[in-house]
Amino acid sequence: MEAPIEIPIVDFSFIYQMSDNDSVYVFEVIELFLKNVPAGLAKLEDSVRNTDNFEIIQKQSHFLKSSANVIKVRGMFDDLVRMESLARAKTGKEEIVELLDKLLFLFNEALPVLEAEREKNKPKKLKAKS
Repeated sequence: MEAPIEIPIVDFSFIYQMSDNDSVYVFEVIELFLKNVPAGLAKLEDSVRNTDNFEIIQKQSHFLKSSANVIKVRGMFDDLVRMESLARAKTGKEEIVELLDKLLFLFNEALPVLEAEREKNKPKKLKAKS
């Protein structure tokens, strides 16, 4: 029996294809992702855990979806789509909490991979400064 194919935690193929393998562009996209997504996830977590405001949950999951569609962290985009859909229907708070927990776990698992890929593509003049 063959071993199952392991899906990488982060799929960078889209940004490499989109950038035509331009390392500076890849660096900038990952940098932007790492600046926006942690704050967006924190806002989403606060909304989910501390409110029943489905409108904010819907808007925040929609906002994060665009980033998750460019840098593909395993399952993140689909989970955000589901969360947005539940919030739009103003239902499924328990499932929304489960999706949030999964999103936070996935992002934390992906973070070192994202940081390593960003560092690998860091422009030489920025590497000299650090």
